[in-house]
Amino acid sequence: MKELKVFRLLFISFLILSVVACEDEIDLDLEEGRTQLVVDAFITNDSNIQVIRLTTTAPYFLNEATPTVSGASVKIIGPAAVEYIFQDGGNGDYTYDPSTQGRLDSTNFTYRLELSYNGEQYTAHSKLNPVPPIDSMTVAFEEEELGSEEGYYTQFWARDFVGTQDFYWIKAFKNGEPIRPDNPSSLILSEDAAFGGNGADGFVFILPLRAAITNSDEPFEIGDVSSVELLSLNEDVFEYLDQVTIQANNGGLFATPPSNIRTNIRDINGGLQDEVLGVFSLSSISRNAIQIQ
Repeated sequence: MKELKVFRLLFISFLILSVVACEDEIDLDLEEGRTQLVVDAFITNDSNIQVIRLTTTAPYFLNEATPTVSGASVKIIGPAAVEYIFQDGGNGDYTYDPSTQGRLDSTNFTYRLELSYNGEQYTAHSKLNPVPPIDSMTVAFEEEELGSEEGYYTQFWARDFVGTQDFYWIKAFKNGEPIRPDNPSSLILSEDAAFGGNGADGFVFILPLRAAITNSDEPFEIGDVSSVELLSLNEDVFEYLDQVTIQANNGGLFATPPSNIRTNIRDINGGLQDEVLGVFSLSSISRNAIQIQ
């Protein structure tokens, strides 16, 4: 019996030493790789200040804000070769005020982005597709059930255009804030009025899309405001955002290594390039909102 106690004591001591040994800090010496320009250029046809954000890639273990870019030349070319100049704010944000030369709102026109930085010139194109109006919003109280908390749930009502293949980005807000902030895995994307088209041309948006504007973990309460934006997309931008969602959900035992998502930005001669990441998009936008009462 005494030998058994001694054995147990030695075994426990070994486990403790093993745990302590596992707490040693290991520094990984990773190659930093080359720096690439990142373009975040989602522009709409409304009257709000339009922003194109420029940053650069950073080392994996950089424990600070992503480096921003100053000194670039950024403009969008519209109908009749009108140039919409984006002003450098010195913080990575390049802004255009539609009150100066008007909104970028020529439906079915293909706008062109021109960007010069560090001696290089890049371009991208995006057609301003129309977007259907959000006719109305509804609200209903729901009891707690598996996967959903008790509270008020909202839906939006809109109908896809007939006869064309359309792509949309649905944005949802609670009291002016995104319902799922900083979570690219929860982007709400739609082809026609459904997730993958599936014969939904000209239909009212399907229930899972209409109801996705409520966060089931934190539904609305009395006094809250539920608002929604519906944005038209080009197919290449839809595919870009779809890949963002796929990579954000790429986890688990059989996850594949992440990779850069294909951009629609080219060098000035129209050729492929690998110096720039990101995307350029022109969207028509429709909005609606409802207060919970």
